[in-house]
Amino acid sequence: MKYESDQTNLVLQAIEDARQEFLPLEKGGVNNFFKNKKGEPHLYSTLDNIFDACMPSLSKHKLSIVYQTRLLETNNGIENVLTTIITHLPSTQFVMSANSLGSSAKTQDVGSAITYLRRYQVQAMLNLEADFEDDGNSASGNKTGESNIIETKDKNNMPNREYICYDANGKPASKQSQFTTYLANIKANNMKQHHAWCSITIIQLQDIIGWAEKLPKEHSRSAKNMITKCETQIKFIKGE
Repeated sequence: MKYESDQTNLVLQAIEDARQEFLPLEKGGVNNFFKNKKGEPHLYSTLDNIFDACMPSLSKHKLSIVYQTRLLETNNGIENVLTTIITHLPSTQFVMSANSLGSSAKTQDVGSAITYLRRYQVQAMLNLEADFEDDGNSASGNKTGESNIIETKDKNNMPNREYICYDANGKPASKQSQFTTYLANIKANNMKQHHAWCSITIIQLQDIIGWAEKLPKEHSRSAKNMITKCETQIKFIKGE
């Protein structure tokens, strides 16, 4: 499966141009199972919130978003996969993200996974504010009510964030508080043969790059190093 067209310069530039005109992103979703330190429920941007903020600008710049589900043969057998495709209509250049919907046969489970991944994929591809994992707890069945926010800072005093490692099926396997630990735990050599892992890990790496690019100047050296390592990992996963 191709994750992008042979040329992507026009579609990526159009996405970046569109991003400059996105409206403020509202947070109309409430996850009562994930709370902050004050005991308040987590608020997140729903897919409708994202489309309200982004679609006028995306349409202006001739970009379309299409979702598809398809059955693909993987190392784990036949899997149902959700793909999100952003196409630059004048040039037909595209970029794509794909994630396994898991092996559950329950309609409710599949529907929940589709709802979550549609938002996850488009939010990552448009480099919007990341709040994926918080809402994702409800889709993955995590209803402990405990906060998973990482409060420690890394050795370079970088701002806090989580780094998610995934299993072969594209499901969260562990959370790391330090970037170096994250790189050591993604195990690309062993995992890159798994389609679902490749898709979600590339999204995670792209999200880290987008986050690092926005860091204050005092973190520029660490951010540059982080971006370089993420780009190297992406190329390795894609076999470039």
